[in-house]
Amino acid sequence: MNEISVPMPFEESFIDKLAQINTQVEKSKITSVYFALPVTDKDKSTFEQNRTSIEKITDFNYWKKIINHARDKDFDFVYLLNSSRPLLYESPYLNHQLDKLDKLINKLRSEDLRKLRISNIQLMGYIAKHYPDMELYASTSFEYTQVKQIQNLLTLFPQIKQIVPSHEINKNFKLLKTLRKQYPNLSIEIMLNEGCLGGCPFRFWHAMSMPTIFTPKICEINEDLTPTWFTKYCYSVGSTFDQICHSKNIYPWEVEEYSKIGIKNFKLVGRNCDQFYDGRYLDYYLYYLKGIDNYKNIEDIELKYFIHHYINFEMNVKVKDVKSYLPNIKHFIKNGHLCASICGNECRYCLDCAENINKHLKI
Repeated sequence: MNEISVPMPFEESFIDKLAQINTQVEKSKITSVYFALPVTDKDKSTFEQNRTSIEKITDFNYWKKIINHARDKDFDFVYLLNSSRPLLYESPYLNHQLDKLDKLINKLRSEDLRKLRISNIQLMGYIAKHYPDMELYASTSFEYTQVKQIQNLLTLFPQIKQIVPSHEINKNFKLLKTLRKQYPNLSIEIMLNEGCLGGCPFRFWHAMSMPTIFTPKICEINEDLTPTWFTKYCYSVGSTFDQICHSKNIYPWEVEEYSKIGIKNFKLVGRNCDQFYDGRYLDYYLYYLKGIDNYKNIEDIELKYFIHHYINFEMNVKVKDVKSYLPNIKHFIKNGHLCASICGNECRYCLDCAENINKHLKI
């Protein structure tokens, strides 16, 4: 059984819908939700990588009811302290941040919420020292792409319960097999549908730029000095299908290949768009899990619903129109560990796939 984590919806009725999804699929089950207080929340620690904002000002008590409703529906809960920003040790503001962090962790502990997803290694050290009862989960925002980086992290923090490898190594099967063999008791969670640009030169910096405090005047700043710069330029590298073919996005029909090597934990994204706020994104989760059950369930669904990066694109392309032209997962099972070294030079496989799509679909 594949175990899936998704962002925690902001309404109890949407959480009920997640539970209903589990009754409609066979090979997978949504088992956990992840969440960070929105940037406008009074009780946030400011160590969150905030991707959500709501109009009203809230506090932990507001969200506690929704979190506990998710737990009542048998969903596990992971809190995200996953900002990649360095600790501002040269600033007196750090003491204020640590005070807010301590207060938030104690609020989480009071509800027996112990799981923290972290991407700042100094912050991980601080929590491991001062809150040894909290469970450590390593975020994909560490952006580790080498097996030795992950080995060293686990040497420093052997109590880490789970890692989410960088999106860049999603299809490096040799590396994933090595990790699975070396750490049989470690949970390895793979991000499925993010669909970011393969070899993105902005990815780490984009995560670093996410706001951690509420700044209403940010709209007055030149947008090239805000996170908008990254989303504006990441779409400009190659054509749409050049990007899609080079992305490490994982499609529903590919998930079984990860199960074969002993990886059964997966993550779906989507919390930073309008469709998540109004509940439409839950339908996309259902599409994805039905696609894992049987490709025929999704062949008439638009491809963009399986690639979050393109969810708002005008792309009238159904899965059945393009699946045979997309890079085949078998290629990466054999050669995925070479992508970082020879892509576009000795190997033009993904480029050829993109050219075929552009030729046959005339998009």
